[in-house]
Amino acid sequence: MSTASTFSTTNRDAHVRKLLKKKESQFLNIEKLRLFIGTWNVNGKTASEDLLPWLTDALQSPPAIIVLGFQELDLSKEALVFADSIRETEWRKACESAVNRISPDVKYQTVQVVRMVGVMLILFSSDSVREHIDNVATGTVATGIMGFMGNKGGVAIRLDLHNSSLCFITSHLAAHVEQKERRNQDFRDIKDKMVFTNSQVDYNSNSNISSIEKHDLTFWLGDLNYRITDIPLEQVKQHIDSRNWKPLLDRDQLLGEKAVKNAFGDYNESPITFPPTYKYDVGTDIYDTSEKARCPAWTDRILHKGKHITPLNYTAHMGLRLSDHKPVSQIFDIGIKVMNRESYKAVYEEVMKELDKLENEFLPQVKLSTLELDFGEVRFMEPSLLTIEIENTGQVPADFSFIPKLNESSYCKNWLVIQPSRECILPGEVVELHLTVHVDEKTTSQLNTGQDNIDDIIVLHLEGGKDFFLTVTGKYTLSCFGCSLETLIRLPDSVRDTPRQLIIDMLYQKENKLDSACTDNASMPIPKELYFLLDNVVNNGKQVRDLFQQRGLHQEIVAIRESLDTSPSADLPGKIHAVAEALLIFLDSLREPVIPFSLYDDALSAATDEAASMVIKSRLPPIHKRVFEYLLEFMLELLKYADDNYLDINTLANVFGPVLLRTETDKAITKADKQLLEQRKTLFISNFLRKGHI
Repeated sequence: MSTASTFSTTNRDAHVRKLLKKKESQFLNIEKLRLFIGTWNVNGKTASEDLLPWLTDALQSPPAIIVLGFQELDLSKEALVFADSIRETEWRKACESAVNRISPDVKYQTVQVVRMVGVMLILFSSDSVREHIDNVATGTVATGIMGFMGNKGGVAIRLDLHNSSLCFITSHLAAHVEQKERRNQDFRDIKDKMVFTNSQVDYNSNSNISSIEKHDLTFWLGDLNYRITDIPLEQVKQHIDSRNWKPLLDRDQLLGEKAVKNAFGDYNESPITFPPTYKYDVGTDIYDTSEKARCPAWTDRILHKGKHITPLNYTAHMGLRLSDHKPVSQIFDIGIKVMNRESYKAVYEEVMKELDKLENEFLPQVKLSTLELDFGEVRFMEPSLLTIEIENTGQVPADFSFIPKLNESSYCKNWLVIQPSRECILPGEVVELHLTVHVDEKTTSQLNTGQDNIDDIIVLHLEGGKDFFLTVTGKYTLSCFGCSLETLIRLPDSVRDTPRQLIIDMLYQKENKLDSACTDNASMPIPKELYFLLDNVVNNGKQVRDLFQQRGLHQEIVAIRESLDTSPSADLPGKIHAVAEALLIFLDSLREPVIPFSLYDDALSAATDEAASMVIKSRLPPIHKRVFEYLLEFMLELLKYADDNYLDINTLANVFGPVLLRTETDKAITKADKQLLEQRKTLFISNFLRKGHI
């Protein structure tokens, strides 16, 4: 029997694609196409100005593709809670109207729209180009607190045009001059976490692209919020008046972070020759004259990455005045790979003959750099990465994938991520496998109690060859994140000072059978770790704007966790936004949520009835009821300072609802059903806050 029969059709297609990729210069031609990109933070305003000047001021000929990104499309509190926004409809109509007035000779179609709260991206193409666009997909990443608040973040559209893959991202990164590191983290989160959906996979195209970084051409636009620093305001304005950009660009945060590869390191940006686009008095060309007198900055940017990109006209449009930002645009000539059918046919036949010969003569063979991966000490929220190499030492393409062990549905445990999980390797090629152990809110509980361990065997299957068995080991360090309320209230010491067996005993034994060391902590009615988090937020953050809406830095949240695990006290490290997010993560990681799993469905059913919601509270177990009442008092205290922190009942209910009401297992549900559930959770918490007392 020939070895060729051991290769599935899908795997063989993957081999052919890889071999053709190496020879694509023999059958692909580069054809030039014009692209227009625009970005505008519209400050929640209605589409009251004609957008045509934005699209045509710098335009010499009609573009084939138009991409428009918006930020702060909708600033209403309702936009954070509910999916629909009337602003989206308004701005889409305004864009469509302007686009189809660019030229009487060119008509445009809306290819795709994606929106997340106030961040929206629209892609248009001319009729002549639309027929060559395939595999359109969208993605969203929220970088608001807990990664689900969509007031900040990014949205993306990817597509294949002829034989080139293109990706467009618009984002709104963290605000305020001092939040540079937060902006860098937002960029990394969007880049690493963006997942594309809705793509119809065509195995003869580039559509099997799963991440931003793997596209031929990538364009990143938006309100990136980087500022000008270390220059007095009056000097900044003097340089602007004299159009002396260099001293200001020397202090531009984005250019500085790019230079040291902290963010956007491999992206390019054309020279800036226009005034800072933020912050203006609305309706004028005058920089901020309010009491805050914010320093002007180039917050609104367009960057690009890839071959065959010729950047043209990078400019701001000063005549549009409805927002406190000016819109920005750039025109590009881009090279698209277009197939020569005759040449392709000849190369394809050559590749198939070569592959047939090799498959009939050789078996696939690979060599792994190691079969043992020891991650050492593993801690909650601290990803640990190890890399191994797979080398194709044979004469034929080798297709590998990770497969589940017998009677198991997944090829690895939930705390392990493997990238790539499948790949085709050409002879002589070396592929790096990145294995990351990341213990999060969903996996910490079982590791705390010993129901799971950092211990797994994963199976790498070589199509037509043998299987390789890799062992994964590590030691998980106990954390108060992931414990139960019942356990934490009884701990006399920190979690780290408590023997793991004692925590296991608390899990499986009734209270009256516990060891005498497990006494109720009479000094505090709720777990001390939770008390210190709440106390810190009230004392240090009740008057802070954007509380529970702006994310904290990851390293600060890790430091807070370490402090609570080793020596819990009111003196927590990190800034207030990190403490606030740590509080939500703590609640989200509880072994059983504050509203127990058994009451989840009843609580959602009661959400539309205030009296029924009160009944649910009366049914809570004692410690859960005490914690719930403390949390409600905490939220009511914050609401007393709403004029300072800009919080309201809906915002707090929207933030705390998902962490207080959780299901035991994640179920696949539609987007509409998910939105309905989130609204019910918000309503349930709102019922208590509207009363104004507990």
